Parts: sequence; C-alpha cells; structure tokens
Amino acid sequence: MIFLLTKSDKVEILKFIFAETDLRIFDLSSEYGQKVSEYNSLEEITNKFDLVNGDKFACTFHLWSSLFDGEVIFNRVDLNPKSCNGHTFRYDTNGWGLIQLFFGGLRNNLLYNSHIGHFNKAGAFAREGIPKFMGRADQWNWKEIEKASRKLKSQIQKLSITKIGAFDILPGAQDLINAGVDSWPKLSKD
Repeated sequence: MIFLLTKSDKVEILKFIFAETDLRIFDLSSEYGQKVSEYNSLEEITNKFDLVNGDKFACTFHLWSSLFDGEVIFNRVDLNPKSCNGHTFRYDTNGWGLIQLFFGGLRNNLLYNSHIGHFNKAGAFAREGIPKFMGRADQWNWKEIEKASRKLKSQIQKLSITKIGAFDILPGAQDLINAGVDSWPKLSKD
C-alpha cells in the first residue's frame, strides 16, 4: 500500500498502532555503532525522529506481533570504517513475516510517498533459501500477519480523504498538495 501523509497523519497512524494493536515497532536498521531500538510509545518516536523532513525512507520501521509466531532476527552488519566515518557495525531487523512501515518526508518542495507491506506466504517460501539471514518461512503464522496488515491498511484508508491513482492521500498531505507541494513520484489523476 502506498500513501502520502505528513507529520500529523503519521502521528495518527502511530497512535492507532500503540492503542489498537499488539504490534511492536522496531527500527528497520540501527544507527551506526548501535543496536536496533524498539519503540514503546509515540513519544519515543517523536523525540527521536523528524517526522516532517526527509526523502522516501525518512523513517523506516518493522512491525511484529507475538501472534506472528516467527522470531525477529537482529543481524549484525560489518561496515568499512573508511566509508562510514569510522564506524564498524550496525544491525538490521529481519524476519519473513515482519510488516514494513516506511514513512516518507518533505524535501525540496516534494512530498515523498510512504509504504506499508510485507512478504506473503508464497513469496517467503519461494525465496527462503536465498537470504539465509531471514530465518525459516514455515515458522510464521501467515494468517495473523495478513490480519494485522489488513487492520493497519484499513485504518490508513479510513484516515485517507481521497485517492489519486494508487496513492491514498491523508489530510495533511492533501493540504500540502493544495498549497502547491509536489509529490514523488508525481501523482496522476488518471
């Protein structure tokens, strides 16, 4: 699912996740030299992240529930310190059944799209042997993953005030579009 939103819209989605689901929110990847963070409140996220500015991947999270059965895997990634300001590692959050939540931001008068998605059972089983760091696809409860994903997508659609092409447009994004802000990718009303 692809959608456009602003900080106020992001806050509404995060409030919903914390109040109405059992989803846990993790960084997609950690900062250099750090472990992955888990966020237990809206305040933890708003204090750490700029929910206004940025490009397509301004804030990236993985969502997980104990109902998904599969485990969240934290993989250490070794870095070349010459390319990473002296840092030698970071961590990635992995697992076949994790739900991605990527928030786009606003940069240079462009509002970048946001995204929610995840592997489905067939896709995970078809790719299971390729990236060894993802664990086993048969350990995940795919029905619960789909159910949680539908619930979150449904909430985003409820918050949406219009749709342009494949994009759901949330209220804050519509205000920016009305004020002349462009979107990336460019929206087509066809």
